[in-house]
Amino acid sequence: MKRIIHVITRLEPGGSSENTVSSAVWQSGRGMEVTLIHGPCRGSLPVPAAVSTIELPDLGRELSPLRDLRAYAALRRIFRELRPDIIHTHTSKAGFLGRLAAARCGARVVHTPHGHLLYGYYDIPRTSLFLAAEKFAARFTDGFVALTEGEKRETIAAGIGRPEQWTVAHSGVDLPDNPARASRKELGLPAGRLIIGTVARLEPVKGVKYFVKAAGALRKILRPVNPFFLIVGDGAECSRLYGLARSAGIMDDCLFAGFQKDVYSWLSAMDVYVQPSLNEAMGRTVLQAQHMGLPVVASRVCGIPDVVREGETAILVRPGAPEQIAAAAAKLAKNADLRSAMGRAAAAFTREKDAAGRPRFGPEAMNAAIRDFYKSIMG
Repeated sequence: MKRIIHVITRLEPGGSSENTVSSAVWQSGRGMEVTLIHGPCRGSLPVPAAVSTIELPDLGRELSPLRDLRAYAALRRIFRELRPDIIHTHTSKAGFLGRLAAARCGARVVHTPHGHLLYGYYDIPRTSLFLAAEKFAARFTDGFVALTEGEKRETIAAGIGRPEQWTVAHSGVDLPDNPARASRKELGLPAGRLIIGTVARLEPVKGVKYFVKAAGALRKILRPVNPFFLIVGDGAECSRLYGLARSAGIMDDCLFAGFQKDVYSWLSAMDVYVQPSLNEAMGRTVLQAQHMGLPVVASRVCGIPDVVREGETAILVRPGAPEQIAAAAAKLAKNADLRSAMGRAAAAFTREKDAAGRPRFGPEAMNAAIRDFYKSIMG
């Protein structure tokens, strides 16, 4: 195994891109020739010079038959020229085009979906189209990498790949020993208030509207506690969520902080963390919040149950149920001892090691698992 090609649509900030760059850098530092193929993107993540990069102008996220055909042809040409041992595709669009282009080129083909699209994203017709495309592309795939057992189980149940083709490699999350902290004054947050917050892309699948609806109920339930609500992130749902917050009567008790690079500083200001996602392959910020010693309220979807200890570090609720979010958050808000106990357990959980002594959820464990999987499919 000497040459590896990774293919991803965009290198925008986020878990899938960060993990792909991490793997490419890790592999190049261990004697492998690594090429990273990606589409255009504003604010792309930096890639060290040790990793060769190729930007394909036609490799985009949205469906575009002409551009997709040109991207397919370009990928096929590159694969034939470079003759890699492993072609590793990432996410749905790059995964579909990349795997088709890799057919009969002589390389072993690995795909990491970075989460499935089986629910929470699209309507039934579009979801059915996605499922059919994934089943077709699976014919040209030697191995699949899931981020959690939950993602693996649900994807196999949908008929994508065979069980023996799958492995699990947790998304490599940087969980530093001394994460950054900031005072509430520095962040423009009120002192002396109990802060309930979330960190998410403001997109429908993240379910932040259910957090806002729950906040409206919590404002009444917790009147003596006087809670404050914090939403960190940006996205297409931003203006809609502003309107929903006004309707819920929480605008005077809420801060929309926008996109923030330094997530840990904002987590350090919270007392309770909420992850209201409708679908989540793993939930990086769930781990980051626990690492900061926060008790978590989260949706019981896909991979989230794999990155918490239910009842010990987190309370899990039905997705799309603001009344359950409110009840769980109120339970934590009213009981400082419970918050403290769950927070201590959460911080300890994220610091666990794997069998080799590596941080269980860290990049090193992820990349070692992927390397071992490559070796297994190479025979």
